Amino acid sequence: MQSTTFTQFQNELTMHPLVLLYISTPTCSVCHAIKPKIEHALTDLPMFVLDAHVYPEVASAYQALTAPVVLLFFEGKEVHRQARFIDIPKLVKFVQSYQSMNLSVTYQDLFN
Repeated sequence: MQSTTFTQFQNELTMHPLVLLYISTPTCSVCHAIKPKIEHALTDLPMFVLDAHVYPEVASAYQALTAPVVLLFFEGKEVHRQARFIDIPKLVKFVQSYQSMNLSVTYQDLFN
């Protein structure tokens, strides 16, 4: 996972179709324990870490009321959220379902 600023993350969100955001705090023991497990399970996905203590605006922007919070974005929109108790198999399943979507469908393909 790549540590980033809030502004950099918002830019990255527009550059990738599928993105994972991991919101944590420095004093959260669960955050430190679960992060390597997520990194191991999802190796082929752009993942970014934001520290809610350093960037408090992230908590307000994404309504992160606890830590850790895992947000999955597809085409810039939040499509999945898990907070505090992270179910990694469920998260992997969601990621795989979005990765398997055919994003190369054109207007012509849909309506001809």
